[in-house]
Amino acid sequence: MAEVPVVQILQKDNYANQHIVSLPDEVPYPPLTNPSSLRIRTKVLSLTVNNLTYAKLGFLLKWWDFHPLPPSTPSALSDPAKYGRTNCWGYAEVLESTVTSVSKGSYLFGYLPLGNLAQDVTVKEGEVSGQVLITNDYRQGIMPIYNRYLVFPASLREQIDAKADTVAMDAAVRIMYETSYLLNHFAFAEKSDDILHPASDTSRPWGTGEADLAGATVILFAPGSKVAAAFAFELRHARKQAKAKRIIGAASEYSKSFVEGTGLYDEVVSTSSSPTELLAKWQVGPEDRVVIVDFGGRAGVAPKWAAEIQKTNSRFTILSVGPSISASSPQDVLQSMGSATGGAIISSANDMRSRAIEKLGEQEYWKGLNSAWEGFRNQGIKGLKFKWGHGMDDVKKGWDALCTGSVVPEEGLVFLL
Repeated sequence: MAEVPVVQILQKDNYANQHIVSLPDEVPYPPLTNPSSLRIRTKVLSLTVNNLTYAKLGFLLKWWDFHPLPPSTPSALSDPAKYGRTNCWGYAEVLESTVTSVSKGSYLFGYLPLGNLAQDVTVKEGEVSGQVLITNDYRQGIMPIYNRYLVFPASLREQIDAKADTVAMDAAVRIMYETSYLLNHFAFAEKSDDILHPASDTSRPWGTGEADLAGATVILFAPGSKVAAAFAFELRHARKQAKAKRIIGAASEYSKSFVEGTGLYDEVVSTSSSPTELLAKWQVGPEDRVVIVDFGGRAGVAPKWAAEIQKTNSRFTILSVGPSISASSPQDVLQSMGSATGGAIISSANDMRSRAIEKLGEQEYWKGLNSAWEGFRNQGIKGLKFKWGHGMDDVKKGWDALCTGSVVPEEGLVFLL
């Protein structure tokens, strides 16, 4: 008898309200006969604060549209205006395939639904070997970064079964590392010819002045986040010249100990500190370069620092990578978005990747990224430990922990389904 699939369904206007639903009528699955098709099922997934962002902003960025409610969803949860499925990063197992280059038993890494219900997708080959792009109609008009999947051989199963740290790093950190890689190599490129605008909206300028990190004091908010730690690593280890003078983590008391333990920052300060007093202590003058990169620090703190620093420093830039939006309802999110960013330029990993690929070409971009990722993954983030869960009951507990803020900074949540 086929395993009964289980999925998570969320209340869209209150994503903390989750339902773990069994769907016995979805099995057995019919034969897969459509050409260029794969039947995939989530096997490994991670839960991070990114998942909450997908739920909070899903109504704006079409994230609720990626994985529609299954046909046999119970009637009480079947209204797509009220309920939906959110997304995660991880590995899916290929159960069936009509694609020559992707064999049954292999794995895809990419953007997946929470649950072990299989999904059928139509794909086309990517320009780079070992990649496929999903082409289903309902997935079009959505940011391309979420429709690209990396193909891995069936032998990956040994690492998955062993709950290897490399698999956990892929699920929990890889996509965040790519964001930091793009920021370092393109948004803050060392060479002027390599500079690319980091935002979707390019109406505000971004050139050599904004990209300049030579001798700069770079302050990262939410420095304990995986994406911030990856960016600090990039700044410290992946620049030949135009290096920052100091890399500062502006942390809450809750995460300060973990952030200090990573060894990635020259100094870790409290977000309750006075930026004016800190700049004076560091002997940062009014003509010296200061950059804030906000990776999702507590709402309003980075903008307050920016307003204070701008009073005395003319060579100042603030970039928002993950604005903290405490509201959960769509109405409250819309009202809070302006104040959450404080006028910062808001980066977009999707647009940065598209521009980088256009500039370098597919082959060159992925070669550089994959090589850099291997180096970072092998080193890891000092102090970060992965906690593996099993099955959707553990996923439910992990989601609740995220929503209540009870996941400790040094813990990465990874699940095997």
